[in-house]
Amino acid sequence: DVYLDEFSQKARQNGFKVHFASDAEEAGRIILNITKGVHAQLISKSKSMVSEEIQLNHILEAAGLRVVETDLGEYIVQLREEHPSHIITPAVHLRREEVGETFHQRLGIPYTNDIQELTDVARTRLRQTFLDTDIGISGVNMGIAADGSICILTNEGNGRMVTTLPRVHIALMGIERLVP
Repeated sequence: DVYLDEFSQKARQNGFKVHFASDAEEAGRIILNITKGVHAQLISKSKSMVSEEIQLNHILEAAGLRVVETDLGEYIVQLREEHPSHIITPAVHLRREEVGETFHQRLGIPYTNDIQELTDVARTRLRQTFLDTDIGISGVNMGIAADGSICILTNEGNGRMVTTLPRVHIALMGIERLVP
């Protein structure tokens, strides 16, 4: 609790708006209020286990918002209307032929199972999403109490795009991510 108080005080001094939610329902309400406050329609997301745990996509979509996962594996399973199969590699269970068929059916492209072509299609589609998005949502790897900063680690450029291009960035962090 000491570190939480220190983090929230310092984060506010840094210009963050800090919200606390006691459960998934409250977190959903807070995030929906933020989306309404900025008249958001399109949300881009970087991989976030907290958002999976609170079923954030379902909450946002039920409110009429368009949500796009921007991590390549998350994007693929979102198009398939599936849940991620693994925390690090969400589409590890799929073969390239299945991804090709998904892109053919959901994105209207000619069927291909060429990995480079499929990646290029996703990159092109997601690039426009990054440019058009109203709110970016990401997880947080660490919240640093001493200075009120957050650390977000990613192996794809989508994390930087989601956190810097939109006019609003929502960083979801569980208390277990707090470090002194």
